[in-house]
Amino acid sequence: IGSADYRCVMYNFDACDVFEDVRVRQALNYATDSQAVVDAIAHGYGQIAYSPLQKNKFNCEDVVKYDYDPEKAAALLKEAGWVDTDGDGILDKDGEKLSFTLTAPVDDEVRVNIGTYLSSEWKKLGVDCTMSALGWDAIDITKCESFLLGWGSPFDADDHTYKVFGTGKGANYSSYSNEKVDQYLTEARQSDDPEVRKEAYDKFQVELANDPAYAFICYIDANYVADADIQGIDPDTIMGHHG
Repeated sequence: IGSADYRCVMYNFDACDVFEDVRVRQALNYATDSQAVVDAIAHGYGQIAYSPLQKNKFNCEDVVKYDYDPEKAAALLKEAGWVDTDGDGILDKDGEKLSFTLTAPVDDEVRVNIGTYLSSEWKKLGVDCTMSALGWDAIDITKCESFLLGWGSPFDADDHTYKVFGTGKGANYSSYSNEKVDQYLTEARQSDDPEVRKEAYDKFQVELANDPAYAFICYIDANYVADADIQGIDPDTIMGHHG
């Protein structure tokens, strides 16, 4: 069954200052081989993600999709002033290492495998990303430097956008704040005109892609087994996060 449930790396702006420079986030996005995750970790049951509204009627195709490009990623980090001055294989700037921890819930094998893979790949760029798998009782997402997050809704476009990316909203665990994103999400939720909403959500998706809160990785399809005698199961159902 297809899903609107995506996996992403959440950059926590309160917990890790290396994410303040948008070029670092863009570089990590370019250094993420989402197709490899779909093929090897999701075993083909999914698709590359580039937007939180990809499975929504207001999806905007015309956004930066961060196709896998490690050379572009390296160039962005260099442009941002991150270089390996001491030859230890880790980039540094003003005495600070390009280092952070990526946390995932230990009981979610897919997220742990994604995190382990990304940590290994990003280290090839000189990014010291440490993978940490913890139980939910030991996790406070708002305190994690970065987190393997899951979100996504097949319902109204407002459902998993305004509360997730809006400044100070309840599910904005990364403390992401962008005035244009706030403006467009507010415009979209205050109108019932589909054309007005489409224009606002298009602008939202373009701005979020240019100033990413996450590294979008993939949408995860759901596999269910049901007794053949059960009637009324719709294989075209689109599941949401925790669906």
